[in-house]
Amino acid sequence: MNSCDTVIICAELTELAPFVNRMWLQECLAHRFLDSYQPQDTEKVFPAPYKQLSGLQFYPLDLPEIPGKTLGVQSGVGMVNAARATAIAIEVLGARQVLYSGTAGGLAKDSQVGEVIFGDNYVFHSADATAFGYQRGQLPGMPPSYSGSERLLASARSLLTDPGADTSSQETAASRFKNPSSSAEATLAASLRQTPARCGTIATGDSFITDANVSAVRSAFPTALAAEMESAAAAQVAFLSQVPFLAVRCISDLCSPEGQDIYHGNAAVCGAIAATATICLLGAC
Repeated sequence: MNSCDTVIICAELTELAPFVNRMWLQECLAHRFLDSYQPQDTEKVFPAPYKQLSGLQFYPLDLPEIPGKTLGVQSGVGMVNAARATAIAIEVLGARQVLYSGTAGGLAKDSQVGEVIFGDNYVFHSADATAFGYQRGQLPGMPPSYSGSERLLASARSLLTDPGADTSSQETAASRFKNPSSSAEATLAASLRQTPARCGTIATGDSFITDANVSAVRSAFPTALAAEMESAAAAQVAFLSQVPFLAVRCISDLCSPEGQDIYHGNAAVCGAIAATATICLLGAC
């Protein structure tokens, strides 16, 4: 088995590109305050893959902020793709921890485009076996939800709070990234000082949340902050394999009728923000 310390999974190439190419990351962050920004030629920033497994290309990530050997991979969108990539990362490459990084729809009523969500809990918003006595979102034989790694969450919370700060103000949308631990990390953290960030529940399903179904999902999962199509599936695989897992998502749209167009305009920048938060988190571990 080829061992590696960390595998970072992204659903889309635009979400993986910031990890692979620092110039791409910096370019996207430089355009973060535009209403819409779509960089060109995503595939041109990628080097030769480290390894190809079952059609997935795993790339070496040269990230001085992160200790150990780190690989990145594009899983593709959706729960099956997420589970497949996570299983290969763990069972074939021997990943000691797995992170998902990318964009999500804002599910909370106070969500903001550009906000970072560190997932502390993961649920399947489309799962419903309540007729058999299970909780909404719970798959038969599985727990009702999946928790993020406490070690990784501790690192996330250390980025959000000031030492000695009033704990009642922690993990709110007004929180800011604090106390970078290295000069390289400080450069990235500086770009996040105006970024709202908090820890919370991420809801996963194979459907795009819009005006038509957002009320039902909010009613069933009132604490969920973000909705997307991968994290809970990856969390389930990590849970079964007993491997630490965390998802870092940046809100790219607000679950509205215009959400798809808004997502495409914000995908690259929000993917870069999520990548920056992921790098800072791992650097603080």
